[in-house]
Amino acid sequence: MLKKNKAEKIVKVLDTVLKLEANSASCVFAYEPKAPKELERFKKTK
Repeated sequence: MLKKNKAEKIVKVLDTVLKLEANSASCVFAYEPKAPKELERFKKTK
């Protein structure tokens, strides 16, 4: 019974995280490396 409760809570938390991540512009869990300085010259706005 206790394991089932924990499993249900974990599923609920993960569902909430997935819903939030699907509706946001960027992902919290993804790593976004910094762009090199050389790429600055290709930007439309400076």
